[in-house]
Amino acid sequence: MRRHFLRAASAVPTASFLLGGCAAALVVLPSQAASDAQDAKRLVTDPAAMNQLVEAVSDDVMSEAAIDACEEIGADAVPAMREAWIAWRARQQIAPMRVVLTRMMQRRSGDAPWDKLVDPMRQRVRSDPQACATLAREWQGGGKDVASRYPQAGAVARAIVQANLVMPVTPLPVAAEPARGQVLLPSQVIALTEQRGNWLVISEEAARRKLGLVYVKGRVARDMRRPENFHLVQAQGDRIGEQFIHLKFNAESWLGREVVLRGVVTSLNRLSMDLADAALVNDPSGLTLSPLAQTPLARKPVALQRVSTAPGKGLGDKDLAAVVIHGRANNINGTRWEEDVRFLLRDGSVYDRTEMPPDQLDVAASRRLEPQRWGRWRSAGGAYEMQSQDDDGRASGSWKSEQHAAVRPWPGEARLEGSFSRRSFTGSMITGGTSATRGIRFSRDGRFERSFSATSSTGSLQAITGTMIAGSSHGDGKGSSSTGSSTVGTGLGDVGVSSGTRAKDDGASRRGRYQLSGFAITLDYDDGHQERLLSFPVDGDNRSVYIGNGSYDRDK
Repeated sequence: MRRHFLRAASAVPTASFLLGGCAAALVVLPSQAASDAQDAKRLVTDPAAMNQLVEAVSDDVMSEAAIDACEEIGADAVPAMREAWIAWRARQQIAPMRVVLTRMMQRRSGDAPWDKLVDPMRQRVRSDPQACATLAREWQGGGKDVASRYPQAGAVARAIVQANLVMPVTPLPVAAEPARGQVLLPSQVIALTEQRGNWLVISEEAARRKLGLVYVKGRVARDMRRPENFHLVQAQGDRIGEQFIHLKFNAESWLGREVVLRGVVTSLNRLSMDLADAALVNDPSGLTLSPLAQTPLARKPVALQRVSTAPGKGLGDKDLAAVVIHGRANNINGTRWEEDVRFLLRDGSVYDRTEMPPDQLDVAASRRLEPQRWGRWRSAGGAYEMQSQDDDGRASGSWKSEQHAAVRPWPGEARLEGSFSRRSFTGSMITGGTSATRGIRFSRDGRFERSFSATSSTGSLQAITGTMIAGSSHGDGKGSSSTGSSTVGTGLGDVGVSSGTRAKDDGASRRGRYQLSGFAITLDYDDGHQERLLSFPVDGDNRSVYIGNGSYDRDK
């Protein structure tokens, strides 16, 4: 099982990645250091020992990704799976090792690139739902013994801290006095804001004066974009709260657990609150639930796999009245063109999640699992009016006039010729950002080639201090590569670093043959995988074509 699902991928940073900065850091240790410091130096500079730490933590990263994927596909084993994983992490002392390795990676590259493990793991679980129950049994049975598989992993983590390469893991203090008072849930954040007002980040001392000590309750979850950031969430069945309580400490050891904490509120608004100076409440029996109103929990996102079916088995032509689209510019945090595509059914219902061709939409499953994606539509003088539904499938709000326009399907044996692209910019000129271009080139012989390019850089704010960090990546049918460089201003002058150019693949995953039919494009890639995506001509002369989740304009 482990070999198939929890195999530490070679794509993750290994000893060569981590040791690049270790030797220099350890040079500053005094020559008369104690033997334990020498042992730390030996372990941290030993590639084999370091790789044991990497593999042990990689198992945990992939396990966490597997649980998330099992939850997305609605596997019955998720509750047992989560409890077994939490117990396994505690037995194997995984949390401190993961904190140390994550900090080590961030020290070397400014990031912990777990996405290289997470995405492939999610795909494996989605393709084999039986993996969810299998993993639960393995954790429950006491398998995956880290100490026997990776006997040096824990020692390497301790050695990294001892060598002052990362900050030590600070345990969460336990509240000494009995808990008395009221406890807040994440769903009560909006009501608290309405009662007390909102405030930006304030000091812990000011927070004590403003609201005093508060008690909060929720399940500890991770922000996957920032792996050392954690928050409390409120979940029940297929519902989850949209408000978070952000924890201003590292909660790795409590990940996945429901906890009660005591602390001070250093930031508060209708979306979230920050909890600082926190302590764990071991005995919450003296607490009562706050009487503040709770915001209703929302339905959890449903994986596309659960509401899609085989081509031709979904929404039929006889039931589809039209496919409609409306686009507009989004200038919030950058610039990009966004489109809203909806399926109009002849029975007067409308579906507004269109990530697959209509003939793959499992209407019955979608109505059951995501009723909030459905609504009603009607014609109104050559235009459309629509009414949405809430999470329980009830009409929500009044009828609204929409600007959507109907599009046509691809005619039989349609072919395209030329290059098409879509561009976006995320960020700002002040704080920095990323410019990205995605393209696809078609030829009339049925071939296609995808491409991408992205350039990221710091903005004018960092430039004032002499700091300039930039990177770029590119890929097409011939391969892909990336480069990076940085200049950091210091009190003693500027320091420059360049990572050079790294080639990554041969481009087979971005070229192949295409076929257009109805409201779909089928892409058969040269590396063997296939995509079938929503597609149609946006206008009459193919100046713009919709593919997947956005339109591509013909290059001039």
